[in-house]
Amino acid sequence: MKRNNNSDLIRFYLASIVLLVHSYALSQNAALAPLVQHLSSDLAVQAFFVVSGFLIFQSYERSRSLADYTSKRVRRIYPAYAAVILLATITGALITSVPWQQYFSGELLRYLAANLVFLNFLAPTLPGVFADNAIPVVNGALWTLKIEVSFYVCVPAFAWLIRRFAVLPVVGVIYLESVAYVVTLTHFGEVTSEPGVILSRLLVGMGR
Repeated sequence: MKRNNNSDLIRFYLASIVLLVHSYALSQNAALAPLVQHLSSDLAVQAFFVVSGFLIFQSYERSRSLADYTSKRVRRIYPAYAAVILLATITGALITSVPWQQYFSGELLRYLAANLVFLNFLAPTLPGVFADNAIPVVNGALWTLKIEVSFYVCVPAFAWLIRRFAVLPVVGVIYLESVAYVVTLTHFGEVTSEPGVILSRLLVGMGR
């Protein structure tokens, strides 16, 4: 490590919580059920975003320009992200329950196309992979990456607003808008019975 801090350890701890909770949410294995009674992936994801936001702002402040900041963010996240998608695709070919000619099909191409541009919800599954699971998605945690990327985009705008109008007014407005956003979407989620709403709740381990 180049710096003396515990941010990487904190993020590893939070990511481990998400991994453990998702192991039950995706498999519905009864032996793993106690995990969701003692761990909250919802809280872990929110805490992860807080730590990540702090570090991203630091990165922006240390960057020489917007282009330098953008380059750092792309190099930080995309190579590893793309590797995860491609590795899942290769591994899926080895464990799929369908013939290879059916695996290497349009569905596989849709998975690659959607996931490589962070639109995981458009194609979350691979042919014959985890087909018998209660939730057959390949990687239930990938939904967080598009939010992370959207935060990357917002940071320069937030930084400009803070310099223009001072910290407290900007942070206060952003906080109130965030609360309104969460309350509104939670309300719509509760009054609908769409499978997508139920699926998203299972994936983040909310249990509400």
